[in-house]
Amino acid sequence: MSKLIVANFKMNGTKSSITQWFNDFSMEKNISNEVIVALPALFLFDFADNNISVAAQNVSSHSSGAYTSQISAEMLKDCGINYSIIGHSESREFLKETDEDIFNKYNQLIKYSIKPIICIGEPLKIREDNLLQSFISSQLKQFEDTDNELIIAYEPIWAIGSGLIPTVEDINEVSELIRGLCKNVKILYGGSVNEENASNLLNNSNIDGVLVGGASLDPKEFANIAQSC
Repeated sequence: MSKLIVANFKMNGTKSSITQWFNDFSMEKNISNEVIVALPALFLFDFADNNISVAAQNVSSHSSGAYTSQISAEMLKDCGINYSIIGHSESREFLKETDEDIFNKYNQLIKYSIKPIICIGEPLKIREDNLLQSFISSQLKQFEDTDNELIIAYEPIWAIGSGLIPTVEDINEVSELIRGLCKNVKILYGGSVNEENASNLLNNSNIDGVLVGGASLDPKEFANIAQSC
């Protein structure tokens, strides 16, 4: 069964380096999984017609108006973008995005037939205090009644960039919680995914794909991840 492999470049790259990345990645063979690359907003239009799907890293919760620096879902659609990450932990932390903001972003994307990739995940203290289930349930509460297929990226905040990976049991616990709350869902795992651990993650039947951060910047390593299942 095909898996969904998503690269999140975050605030990295230039037009020339990203062009080189796509050239190098296109040389890799035997990738049967679906690949999506989330680029900085400035480069979305340049690469939207690539033979690899391109995603935005965020979107405004508003349709239009006096929201300087923000990008609407209509603008993304006009550029040919069919996916967008929302709710990433860095946006929640640095941009102070709330669960309500993220649900409004979701509705904007759905209005323009753009598939949201909804990030959720807990800080270490929540897990240590045995509040994991209530925390994840709160993040997903507004999505419980939707009939649309959801793409949920579970990224435990304490694992992002740390090199730490939850145990299979930890990941399965959250996956089962998500599937119990949402009707129609694909679950991605994110947080320190690399070519060494990708195979174990992708061969977990509870995981439908991965969201890859830093390791995605190397086209060879990202290709190895995409070939891991």
